[in-house]
Amino acid sequence: MINRLKNASLFYIPYLILFGLSVVFYFYQSHGDFVIWLNSLHNPVWDIFFKYWTHTGSVYFFTAICILLIFLNRRFGFILALIGISVLTISLFFKFILFPEAPRPIIYFEPGLLHIVSGVDVLSMNSFPSGHAMAAFALGAFMSLMLQSNNYSSMFLIGASLTALSRIYLSQHFLIDVMAGSLIGVIMATGLYIYFEKYLNRENLGNDNTPDEDLEAMDLND
Repeated sequence: MINRLKNASLFYIPYLILFGLSVVFYFYQSHGDFVIWLNSLHNPVWDIFFKYWTHTGSVYFFTAICILLIFLNRRFGFILALIGISVLTISLFFKFILFPEAPRPIIYFEPGLLHIVSGVDVLSMNSFPSGHAMAAFALGAFMSLMLQSNNYSSMFLIGASLTALSRIYLSQHFLIDVMAGSLIGVIMATGLYIYFEKYLNRENLGNDNTPDEDLEAMDLND
């Protein structure tokens, strides 16, 4: 498993750096400062981009990737589906059980202060944590471990980070929401992948291929 983490290091190492910088920024600024700053950069191009890119953290996008992967390889698809169910369950538990009254930026700030992108349904409660960030980073971590390519790992980190930023830009979440969501997503995906990789490689699976042999058959490493 050490080799797998090493081959996905361009996802994990930059992520830890970004997370550390976010922690420093968060503790030296007011709760909503990052929302105000990022939202103030609005322009028509960013509006359109983030309006649609944010869906890469949705349940529908995650489900579509799971279904596609199940057709390509049922083992990886099964693990990703389990990660998705776990992420959704934890997200709902935090939002509706632990922090049901956590306000979102739209009601935290004075009316009219934030730029609202046309066509975006801005929510008002259940802000913590960001489910979209959780799903995007869980998917990015899983795909990085599965594909074992630092080139892909960098792409997945950038994609997940843009999803997290989209939630703040669109006034749906605060910085702490996406920070927590990303961390939970990475931990869940990595932990479940490690656990099931050991299970899939047990000798009692008979003549079934190992995950690495499955990857060769899928020809996803080239």
